[in-house]
Amino acid sequence: MRREQTSGEASRESNRTVATVALEGGYESEAAFSPAFKRMVGQPPAAWKRAQASR
Repeated sequence: MRREQTSGEASRESNRTVATVALEGGYESEAAFSPAFKRMVGQPPAAWKRAQASR
């Protein structure tokens, strides 16, 4: 399973910060994680997380 997919699932299933999920997903920082997440999902992780929370 790809890091971004695993990290996306972790973001959706928890109250962890994007930075925490990034580090747990094997990224060196939130700055390294955010562009990879955006390429896969189509929006930055914080925006995606807010959208998921409003569902």
